[in-house]
Amino acid sequence: MILRVVPARFALGLLLGMILAAAAPLRAEVTRFRIQPEASEVTFHATSRLMNADGRFSRFAGDVAVDPADLKTARVTVSVEAASLDTGIARRDRHLRSEDFFQVEKFPAITFESLRVEGAGRRLLVVGRLTLRGVTREVRVPVDVSVAGKRLEARGQFDVKRTDHGMTYDSVVNPIGEQVRIAFALRGQAP
Repeated sequence: MILRVVPARFALGLLLGMILAAAAPLRAEVTRFRIQPEASEVTFHATSRLMNADGRFSRFAGDVAVDPADLKTARVTVSVEAASLDTGIARRDRHLRSEDFFQVEKFPAITFESLRVEGAGRRLLVVGRLTLRGVTREVRVPVDVSVAGKRLEARGQFDVKRTDHGMTYDSVVNPIGEQVRIAFALRGQAP
């Protein structure tokens, strides 16, 4: 048996290189999924004494950048055109677009930007900043996510307290509930 002596400087360099390689984070394969509005939906449900308001937003855009192998890496941005709301009643829609509610001329966009993602598996909690009517609040959104190849689907719902965003209008005849339920089914496509 022949033993070779390796110079200490070379051995130290080799050892240091192995340690650094083991400690370096693995490079994530991030995929960008563009939300497809024609295959997605964003809806809302508000309550009142006489007639609840169920509606949807028809114009929105956004994307999700994520490593499909680690959904906690997701970065989500969504922008909704506030004036695109539709409850099926034109008079009510005009009122919702007014300064009593969304004030769409001054605040044309509702935006969401994720800060972090918690959880594991398909059921996640996306924490982010929701800006509505010029007021930004942190929200926690439970989301069911699936990624298959170049397709992503995310479904969830959360409540927003309307007065937290400056929507203080109320009616003596038809009092409006404080909480508004936002629901979404977003489908994204990678290039």
